Amino acid sequence: MPQAIRSGLQRLTYVAMSILLVWHTFAMVIGPAPESSIIGAARSLAQPYLTFFRLQNEWEFFAPFVGPGYHFSYVIEDAAGEKHTFTPADRLNNWHPNSIWMRDRYTVIMTKPDVYGDAAGAALCLEHALLHPVSVTLLEVEHSEFWPVDLREGKRPTDAEFVKAKTLRTVSCPGR
Repeated sequence: MPQAIRSGLQRLTYVAMSILLVWHTFAMVIGPAPESSIIGAARSLAQPYLTFFRLQNEWEFFAPFVGPGYHFSYVIEDAAGEKHTFTPADRLNNWHPNSIWMRDRYTVIMTKPDVYGDAAGAALCLEHALLHPVSVTLLEVEHSEFWPVDLREGKRPTDAEFVKAKTLRTVSCPGR
């Protein structure tokens, strides 16, 4: 192939790839953008491309909304009648693989307390033997939405108005 033809083919390939890159970037920005008249017109132009490559995402594609969640807690009642509340996930090291397994364990306890509650309660009684536990109450704690304005007003995400605890099961400690 002569040099002139090869050089022209390379330029054409470069231009075509540049156009494809610009088009794809345009589609990736337009696809999940919030509605407006300009975005609507641009989206109608890019719609076949978006549909074919399944690029139709919501705006949360860039910054997903993470809603309020749940966590597992428990309350140990000791022989003196004092109650000690623990949230085991707070003690986990997120960099250690064990944290994934333990979070999964807590989730399973919350979703099936009738199946796993007694075993979890007995294990927690042994773990906190120095407190001389009488019973363990397993809790599912649900968080409500907490906004920056709440923080500015001096409130905390753990305040009673943002947290709702549901008792899953109360387990008596063995030997008590």
